Amino acid sequence: MNDHVADRAGYLASLPKGDPERKLAEAHALHCVSCREALDEGGRLVALLRRALPATKPVTKREPVARPLSAGREGASAAAIARRLAWATVGAVVLAWLFQLSVGGGFRLDLDCALVSVAVLAVALACVTVLRGNHRLAVATVVVTSGLFAYLSGSAAGLAAGVGIRCTFRELWAAGLTWLVVWAVGRRAGVTFDRGKTTAIVAAGALAAHAGQHLACAVPHSDAHLLVFHFGGVLLATLLAAVGAGRAPAPSALA
Repeated sequence: MNDHVADRAGYLASLPKGDPERKLAEAHALHCVSCREALDEGGRLVALLRRALPATKPVTKREPVARPLSAGREGASAAAIARRLAWATVGAVVLAWLFQLSVGGGFRLDLDCALVSVAVLAVALACVTVLRGNHRLAVATVVVTSGLFAYLSGSAAGLAAGVGIRCTFRELWAAGLTWLVVWAVGRRAGVTFDRGKTTAIVAAGALAAHAGQHLACAVPHSDAHLLVFHFGGVLLATLLAAVGAGRAPAPSALA
């Protein structure tokens, strides 16, 4: 090797002793004082760097097994929380329906009306179960169902504003109750909710209340009343949830 290696001494000193390039450099250094001194200096520098670096923890045989087990436990815990939250949401929507039945001013047990009411309740439940991964579609389904429900249920003229204001406030209370139950369960589990999920849950609770109004309202077939106060209550609850969730701090974790 005729070329000098002083400018590459640090690199060459870091190579394994059996490396062909290092052997050639050491052979050259036997006859070149400056390169020999550079290689010696490079060797001392490499030794200092190795002592300064933290020692690498040896990999034991248990580590590859422990990590999947830990990940499995975390996955099982997340799945359990998701199931608990799903059941809480379903229960909260049903509670909104029952709440509406208990506070309504004109409860009448009619089989046809009961079947329609339960069918609309089923749509509300589907919006927080089947459509829980698609919040926009869930909210759109709630709004369309509520609008059609109010339109098709109207068979008599009338606004009944005095009754209607109470109907709207009862729907808002039921929607708020739905959200309060789900939020409380989520908080205990360390789960936070984004804007889409919050709006979908509140809208589903409002639709369940609308379904209850079909049995509990004093004027359940007045067309203008249904559109303005029953359908309007669902729209208002959905809008308030969307605006309120949009102003809330960003969630630290998604449900």
